[in-house]
This record gives sequence, C-alpha cells and structure tokens, in this order.
Amino acid sequence: MIRIPSAPGPSPLPFLGVTARALGWIQDPIGTAGKLFARYGNVASIVRGPLRIASPGPIPAIPWLQRTNGAGVVCVNSAELNREVLNAHERYFMIALSGRLFPKDVEPAERERPVTRLMTGLFHVNAAEHRKHRRLLMPAFAKTRIDAYHADMVRITNDVLANYRVGTTRDVHADLTELTLRIATTTLFGEDEGARGVDLARVMQTWLLTMMSPKMLLRIDGPGLPYRRFLELTAQIDRETLAMVRERKKRPAGPDMLSMLLAARDEDGSALDEDELVGHAGVIFAAGHETSTNALAWTLLLLSQHPEVMRELEDELASLRGTPPSVEELARLPLLEGVVKESLRLLPPVPIHPRLVAQDSELGGHFLPAGSEVFLSIYHLHHDPDIFPDPKVFRPRRWETARPSVYEYNPFSAGPRMCIGAAFAMLEIKLVLAMLLSRFRFELPANTRVDPRVAITMAPSQGLRMTLRPRGLASQLPNRVGGRVRQLAQWPEW
Repeated sequence: MIRIPSAPGPSPLPFLGVTARALGWIQDPIGTAGKLFARYGNVASIVRGPLRIASPGPIPAIPWLQRTNGAGVVCVNSAELNREVLNAHERYFMIALSGRLFPKDVEPAERERPVTRLMTGLFHVNAAEHRKHRRLLMPAFAKTRIDAYHADMVRITNDVLANYRVGTTRDVHADLTELTLRIATTTLFGEDEGARGVDLARVMQTWLLTMMSPKMLLRIDGPGLPYRRFLELTAQIDRETLAMVRERKKRPAGPDMLSMLLAARDEDGSALDEDELVGHAGVIFAAGHETSTNALAWTLLLLSQHPEVMRELEDELASLRGTPPSVEELARLPLLEGVVKESLRLLPPVPIHPRLVAQDSELGGHFLPAGSEVFLSIYHLHHDPDIFPDPKVFRPRRWETARPSVYEYNPFSAGPRMCIGAAFAMLEIKLVLAMLLSRFRFELPANTRVDPRVAITMAPSQGLRMTLRPRGLASQLPNRVGGRVRQLAQWPEW
C-alpha cells in the first residue's frame, strides 16, 4: 500500500507521472509554492503521489526509505505550522546538504564514500546525536568568541576595499564571495587561505549547482554524465577540506573555530572524529560565506533601487567618520540594523527549509506518513501581509516598531535547530555593509538583469555588476533593475 500525505495538491501528469511536477519545483520552488498555497492552502502537496526531492537513504528511523521512491512532498506556509515543525525535531529531521544523493547503501562504494561526510555537520545529525554535536560546537560560537573575530573581519574587508576605485564597474557578488570566504577560512582554520579558499568555494558552488540540476535525476556514474561530475567534485572538495583539517591539527591551538572543535569533549569525554570534523568544517565553511555573501549582495541591490533609504543610511553612518564601527558602535546604528533585517525578510538567502518526516505525523489537519518531506517556505512566511503590512515593499523603518516572533521571521531558522552561526553572520553582514557604504555608493548599470537562482540558497545567477560612485553622490534617477527578481519584491517605478 502506497502511503502519501493527505494534503491536497495536483495529481501526477499523464505519462510523465510525478517527475514533471518535481522538475517544476526544482526549477522554481518559490513560484511553484506560491501557486500551490494560493490554490490549496497552507499545507499543499507538490504532487499527490510517491515522490522524493530532498531526502537521502539510509535513514535509521525509516529503514525502508532507501528502497522506495518516497512518500510524498508537501510545502508549508504559516507561523504556527513553522513553530510546530521547528520544535518537534524528534519527528522532523534535517538531512545532509547532498540530499537524495547521499549514498543509499550502509557500506557505500569507494567513489561514493566522500559524500558520506561532505556537507554533513549539524545538518546530518538528529535527536540526541544532534544535541550532543551542538553542545560540542557551542563554545566556538559564544558571543565573546564571535566578537573576537571583529579585527579579522575589518582587516580582510579593508584588503578588498583597497582594490576599489570610483567609476569602475565590478561584479560585487564575486568580490563579496572572496571577502566572506577569507573571513570564513581565517575564523575557521586560523589562517587566511586567500586564493586557496576562493578556489575551494568556486568548486563548492559548482558542486551545489550540479547537485540541484534536474539532470541529476539520472543517477548513473558514467562518462560525461552529471552524477559522475558530482562525485568528482565531491572527492575534490573532500580532499581539500581534509587537508585543511589535518594541517590545522599540526599547528598550536589558537582562537579559531577548528581549534575549539579539536579540543571539544562531551560529558563522557568523547571527541569529534575526523569524519565528523570534516563534516562540520565543510558546513561551517560553506554556510559561513554563502549566505552572508548573498545577504550582502541583495542588500546592495535593494539600496541601489531605494535612494531615499540610502541617503538616510549614509547620514547614520557619517557618525563613524569613515572608521570601521566597533562591536559596540554597531549596536547603536538602528537604521543599519533595520536595513539588514528588511533585506533578510524580503529576499531571504535561504528561502526554503527542508525537513524529513521521521514518524507518522499530523500537520495542519493533514496526515504526513513517515518518509514524506516538508518544505517550509520562509520566503512566503516573510511575505505574509498579516505579519508584515505591504510585504513586498522594502521598508527598513518598519523594524522600529515590528516585533515578530522567531516563527514569523526566521532567516536563520528557529527552535532547537536555529542556525548556530546566526550571531556571527549578523556581525559580519552589518560590519561589512557599514564599511562598504562609508566609502562608496553602489549604482546599478543601465539594463541590468538579475535572475535569482534557488539551489538551497538564493543568489543572483549571473553575479551582480555595480558601478562604484562617491559616497553621497547619486544619479537623479537610479537605473531600474530587470529580470525575474522583479517578481519577488515591489520595486520603485520612475
């Protein structure tokens, strides 16, 4: 007997079955979710049939999952349902970033073995094991530790800014990737890996895009096929991450995160093994730059289209007199805080949060069998007009009075699995943004098209080219952004 969620949704298409519906979701999860919510309500099946999009095998709690096509997929949108899923993490599991490409066999083939540890970390452990790993990682993300990274963030940002010249046009998304990567490698490994870190990140981005390609539905390790490319990229990233971990072990302990992880001991005296260290290091490295890069890029784009907000923010930043703000000064810049929060609300860098149902459950009055998948749409939650009036409008001043709960506004998730690096990310984003805007204004060139690419994170698919102008100087009418990003927010018209 096939068990699927009872939530309403479209039926499989004739001849194509569930595959066509799955491809539609993979290609445009935000647009697809919006249509499903409008037609079927806040709990909607992506397709009413046995389907897997994100989950791997084997899953200890669901041993039969690896032998099936799955038990259906639903997308969810509401603060109360968000609260229920995020708090019941004994029932709603997280999964490795490799998703359904995680090896199916308990003893995987040699070429698949690197997939078992790459991009796992806290994403791959659940229930009691998750609580143990989080305890071991927490000291590395204590506030005093995070504040101590401020000096490195300032130094690296100044290095990147030294290459900036008024009047030049640059791919700021690429620049921000380099900047946040260097910060990630310095804080994680204790050394600024420079070009080595940037090269590794580029391979990671290729890995991510390859993994999310619809062609990956054909899971065959053959010449010229995407799955072989995925395995080759995985092995390359795994080798480099393992080398960095082993090199760090040979040096004296320092204030970096990896030193903390190497020294961490649980209550029973157990430590993280090498596979676990590689898994955590990969996730911290990837998540520590990818989401911050995209948050900064989307914020610069939004400010370029809202010159009145940019002028107000420049006035606030003038109090810094061109110097990098200290941790204490950052806390006294309310508009900067509002700009960042509003950007994370309007264009969340992680717009969809996946979960795997580990036990038969009920959500919003609908039955969810074990083995089904749940996608929480953070984008649609952040665009709920009952929580955020005029939800598609970029309005940073709303945060002077807005007090949403963590289940109504959660760019870093919420509950027991809230992003462990949220405070680090907010310090980095606000500090870098303040330093950039204290020196330059970023202007969008004419006829710029921006198309979001959603592959776990949401990024501009072709980068983001912007022209550097003197601070405080702007053209009378900013150049209007084009492309699919216009569907995600309400942009000013001139």
